[in-house]
Amino acid sequence: MLLILMFTSLISLIFSRDVSPVLSIRYDNLASGIAVTDAIGLQMDLGSNRFTGFDTDGADYRIYMGWKFGKVGFGHDGAAGTEYTIGANYEVIENISLDLDYVINTAENIRLGMQIAF
Repeated sequence: MLLILMFTSLISLIFSRDVSPVLSIRYDNLASGIAVTDAIGLQMDLGSNRFTGFDTDGADYRIYMGWKFGKVGFGHDGAAGTEYTIGANYEVIENISLDLDYVINTAENIRLGMQIAF
């Protein structure tokens, strides 16, 4: 894990214009009791309002891709197994966005997140 973090940090320094670190505050299980988590990741701009990246909160991780208004992802939840996400995102101000994701795994839920890209 440390090797991956060092590698992605090096890549972000080399391609600093296209790759940016991302911090997220997530509100999970909106329908049945809220659990707050935070996540960190890297996001790469692909141009034409498209992007891709990955994020983790230490227990689960996902790889995602998206465009100006939506995002899809897949990953692994540490407890429940494979998870898929599909959702919408809205840029509040430059580099700060709100994400609303429908998380599909053994226990489906809705997640709201505030994301800050540097």
